[in-house]
Amino acid sequence: MTGQVLITAGVFNRLDNDGIACLESLGLTVRLPQGAGPMNEDRVIQELQGCVAVIAGMEPYTERVFAALPDLRAVARWGIGYDSIDVAAATRHGVMVINTPGVVTEAVADMTFALMLGIARRIPYGDRSVRAGRWPTIFSGQVFGKTLGVIGLGQIGQAVIRRAKGFSMRILGYDPYCEDGLCERLIVEQPPLEQLLAESDFVTLHCTMCPDTRHLIGREQLRQMKPTAYLINAGRGGLVDQAALAEALREDWIAGAGLDVLDPEPPRSDDPLLQLDNVVFMPHVSSFTYDTVAQVNRRVCENVREALSGERPQFIVNPEVLG
Repeated sequence: MTGQVLITAGVFNRLDNDGIACLESLGLTVRLPQGAGPMNEDRVIQELQGCVAVIAGMEPYTERVFAALPDLRAVARWGIGYDSIDVAAATRHGVMVINTPGVVTEAVADMTFALMLGIARRIPYGDRSVRAGRWPTIFSGQVFGKTLGVIGLGQIGQAVIRRAKGFSMRILGYDPYCEDGLCERLIVEQPPLEQLLAESDFVTLHCTMCPDTRHLIGREQLRQMKPTAYLINAGRGGLVDQAALAEALREDWIAGAGLDVLDPEPPRSDDPLLQLDNVVFMPHVSSFTYDTVAQVNRRVCENVREALSGERPQFIVNPEVLG
């Protein structure tokens, strides 16, 4: 096995791992990008010249990119989401798209509950107060026994549900594409979206980012939520209309939000959400636990090996490319 593999997923190299040695042991030459910072189409094309595979971050892979990279055979995404990849264009150009489903599930579900507890119990405010020499009486919301609305019932949504049962929560689920009988097996109520929004104390988003789900939560949906409710997003920033969310938080349509993702990332310095105290932020790091990063590194290297060795990759997104 020969060829060059570019690693654009920055987290791949942030922790000690055997990934590069593993790829090199297969006879592959590993390259890293020449510069730092976000990559646009032009830079992706420049960096990937001559490469047969890429361990990809969230940079764009478009029709133009694939057309300019005739040697490219596989885009192996570090993580689950592949909304930055034009899968149809990849297929037209004979490029396999592969992701790592399942590996990050538990870490993202943990972060979802961390955000719920953090915003409801006002943990960041308490931490700042004590560090500033204050010892205030802090009244806060509760998680135990409340109603949780889960939008998106894939692996991560189901992992969140398992945790919610330990908090004796009433669970509402919404996913128009879920398999028959799933909600019954999960013992989850499945109301219309409008009812889920109206009855939930917490609404958490775990659906795929696509044109149909962009701004799934906008002004209308935020108006349907309780004024005591919290919105949690550890999925994709584009699922939420951020301008509408800022308005909802300023005007107390809802009580608060816990956000691991934004649109764009990082946010602009003048983003109004940054000025609000009833938001808890994390910088899109739900899956970045030591254990999970090591597991994803191993899995994404295996994805590259399978793709370049002629095997059918276990987690190929576009199997039709194989003919």
